Amino acid sequence: MTVNQRRGRVLLSGLLLLSLILRVGWGMVQQAEPDVRLGDQFEYLQVGRNLLHDHQLRFYDDRFGQWVYAYRTPGYPFLIAACGGNVRVVRLVQAIIDTSTVLAIYLLARRFMGQGGALVAGAVVAFNPFLIYFSGLVLSETLFTSMLAWGLYLLVTRLGWGIVLLALATLVRPSALGLAVVLAAAVGWARGWPVVLRNAGLSILAVVVVLFPWAWRNGHHPVLKSWIWTATNEGITTYDGFHEGATGASDQKPFLQEMRTLLLHMDEVERDAFFAERAHTWIRTHPIRSIQLMGNKIARTWSPFPLSTEYGSRRLYVFIGLCYSLPFYIMILLGIWKPGLAASVKVLLLIPAIYFTGIHALSVGSLRYRIPFEPPMAVLVGSWASGALGILHGPSRRKLG
Repeated sequence: MTVNQRRGRVLLSGLLLLSLILRVGWGMVQQAEPDVRLGDQFEYLQVGRNLLHDHQLRFYDDRFGQWVYAYRTPGYPFLIAACGGNVRVVRLVQAIIDTSTVLAIYLLARRFMGQGGALVAGAVVAFNPFLIYFSGLVLSETLFTSMLAWGLYLLVTRLGWGIVLLALATLVRPSALGLAVVLAAAVGWARGWPVVLRNAGLSILAVVVVLFPWAWRNGHHPVLKSWIWTATNEGITTYDGFHEGATGASDQKPFLQEMRTLLLHMDEVERDAFFAERAHTWIRTHPIRSIQLMGNKIARTWSPFPLSTEYGSRRLYVFIGLCYSLPFYIMILLGIWKPGLAASVKVLLLIPAIYFTGIHALSVGSLRYRIPFEPPMAVLVGSWASGALGILHGPSRRKLG
């Protein structure tokens, strides 16, 4: 082992330790129970705790006075149940998971550049204030982000395991089922269409196999009686983004209150279909406004600082967001422009950003939905830094395959 390699290992170990300390510290200073301003946390907690104690994947939806059974996919609730339903344990485990994301991005970057650039990529993830913040919330972002990062690394090292992990990630975030296929196909791009089609086919098969038990459970559930492959919250989420009062942000309270009497007479499957049909009808009848709303959602997703009422009004959060995001964006662009990495590698790193930007342009936009695709783009920052800062050393591979 060379001196540079030993130094790199020491720096990586220090970076991972500091990353873990930041995340554990942030999680431990939070209240014992979640912040009421992010209601999704209580839904996940209910599902996870019900799974632990009653062995049922369900939670009570106060908006409709009903138990719902497929509103959330089971991936993240399983993590909560494994943590005993204890919020502090969840935060501690997520601190470890998020720190592993730093390692995954370092290893991914190391496939394409020297040690110095890979350390920069890891550092960008380690000090990402949004990742640190969300690691302290009982939300699926931390788990899914890590699964995506490790899935990308495995795709370029052990293809089969990468496909399996990305397929499993759809149980955490079902909107990613198309992403798993696109990423697997992209890895084979440099080797020709036969490999692309083979990878895509294997990924589709893996996604179907992973989701089948969940769909079968829903189809044979005594209440649902419907083969739901993802979740029953897709219709309301789409309508949240496309209706007369939509702004691009999520605000379900006004239309839920307006339709409350009607919605109380539906079960969750009927409500899902009802909202999906209403949203699609509104889009067809308001094409120009729908395009404008899509633009608003893209802008919200890529906002360098929080825009929500609770957090966007805090100057400290705005300042931290700007200090991190603006240089990050600039260095991503420099990394795309800089020669060195093969075009196929750059595309692979950008696919999650392109995919989720498009997905949330069709639902609602929020900085929250950008969290998972920021770490892969940190590799582009490392690529730029490896040349611009003169820290490229050690063997590297610049192309896929």
